[in-house]
Amino acid sequence: MSIFALFLEGLLSFLSPCVLPLVPLYMSYLSINGKEVDEQGNVKYKTFKVFLMTLFFVLGISTIFLILALSIDVVKPFIDSYSEVVSIVGGTIIIIFGLNATGLIHIDVLNNEKRLNVNINKSKMSYFKAYLLGLLFTFAWSPCIGPLLASAILIASSEDLGSLYLIVYALGLVIPFLLTGLFTTKLLEFFKNKKDLFKYVMVVAGIIMIIYGGYMIYNSSKDIIAYKNNTNSVSSNKIEGTFVDQNGNKIEFDDYKGKYVFINYTTTWCTYCKAEIPDYLDFSKNGDDYVCLYVMSPLTSGEGVDSIKKYISDNKIDIPVIIDEEEIIYSKFVPDGYPIIYVLNKDGEYIGYFQGATNIDGFNQLIENVRTNY
Repeated sequence: MSIFALFLEGLLSFLSPCVLPLVPLYMSYLSINGKEVDEQGNVKYKTFKVFLMTLFFVLGISTIFLILALSIDVVKPFIDSYSEVVSIVGGTIIIIFGLNATGLIHIDVLNNEKRLNVNINKSKMSYFKAYLLGLLFTFAWSPCIGPLLASAILIASSEDLGSLYLIVYALGLVIPFLLTGLFTTKLLEFFKNKKDLFKYVMVVAGIIMIIYGGYMIYNSSKDIIAYKNNTNSVSSNKIEGTFVDQNGNKIEFDDYKGKYVFINYTTTWCTYCKAEIPDYLDFSKNGDDYVCLYVMSPLTSGEGVDSIKKYISDNKIDIPVIIDEEEIIYSKFVPDGYPIIYVLNKDGEYIGYFQGATNIDGFNQLIENVRTNY
């Protein structure tokens, strides 16, 4: 949902009424070296020259977003400490931006427009000037792209792969510019004839921001409530209930009494989780006094049960994977990072966890530590 929402916000930023009307102006700069006029006065553009100049313009835009993405990665560890609060406050701000974009409320500071006035010699456009124009475009503030960009940064700061999400927003913004560079004549004519269509863009963008802001608040509030409801102590926490694995087999943790239980809570999008799968599967077959499981939830994976089962099949996971649809196990522990392994002793009591990716040697060391201490 985050990926789709941010890409769509980037696309809507391009189509917004304070960017799209300026596209012909940008393209008049970028296409000056490739512009041709035939004997009938028809204007045509040399596709390769215009596209190459547009590419440097896009590189200028991308430079600023790359800096923003790196900046988010730097501050992410501090944000993670207050992730629920950041998501709730950020979601509230995004909803306010959305209400303003739809026109349901009016906030003067968001409706004031500021521009950078830069004189560029149109007759001597170069790749460096195109790159510089992209930098200046990204720095420009307008009532449309400002709130959309701000909401993109807020969403990215609340996600585990923050820099990736911001890059996705940038792609939504720059891909239409690249397409305009490839099909300059046709697209500029289309934009000219469809002006009325794009006046609804900000309303659509506002609705998306309101929905996603609510989604952020809902998820974070859910985590807080789950954490508060987790009244069992660390030393005596047991997982009760009947669960179902990927093959429809019923699982009860009481059946594993007399053995240590390793519960690997994972997601479909976690790169490190995927990398350690072969070693975890090998580890699961090495001992008689422990059992290895996976737990996956539609909430943490952001995908449906069918997608989770496909992930299990694609990665040849042949040990039980509990599909935690009701988030019972999730609410017991509320994992704050992946991969993470929760360990139960031979009485089925929670005794600790191990967080971070490891290999077969790390898993073997883990079971030795458990055997020694419990």
